[in-house]
Amino acid sequence: MKILVIGASTSGKTTLVKYLRSIRNDLPISEIDEELMAINKGVFPLDESLKKEVLTPKVIKDILNKENIIFFSNTDYFTIQDLKSYKDKGFKIVQLELSLDKLMERNRKRTTENGYPDISEYLPGMVEYQDEINKSGLVDEVIDANLYTEMIAKKILKL
Repeated sequence: MKILVIGASTSGKTTLVKYLRSIRNDLPISEIDEELMAINKGVFPLDESLKKEVLTPKVIKDILNKENIIFFSNTDYFTIQDLKSYKDKGFKIVQLELSLDKLMERNRKRTTENGYPDISEYLPGMVEYQDEINKSGLVDEVIDANLYTEMIAKKILKL
């Protein structure tokens, strides 16, 4: 099983990871933030240059060489070329799709209720890049991220 699940911030990736781990502790599941912390001595890299230019390429290469993984990542960590490399290595690419309005709504909720930083300025670009990825023909399945977590998880596990 080699699956890459990509989606914009607030599309539900972390919720899916938590849910899948709660129902199937035998699955090899990881997400980009965990991997970035692991190779940065347990600390999430706040230096954007270090994160994007040094650590992320290492994570992408490491995950690419795994034989059994469900990996969750924000869309903008992966270039189209990275996605092609993943496809060549046998990964199924799943895209979580959510409208900009819904992403903005979830962002507002996260910032007011959970103290997350406001990322609204980045969401339009994420949606635009999601569309570009979808048009590239590299996505095996697009899943509506408005669905219940259980339904999304079922679709991912079916792959």
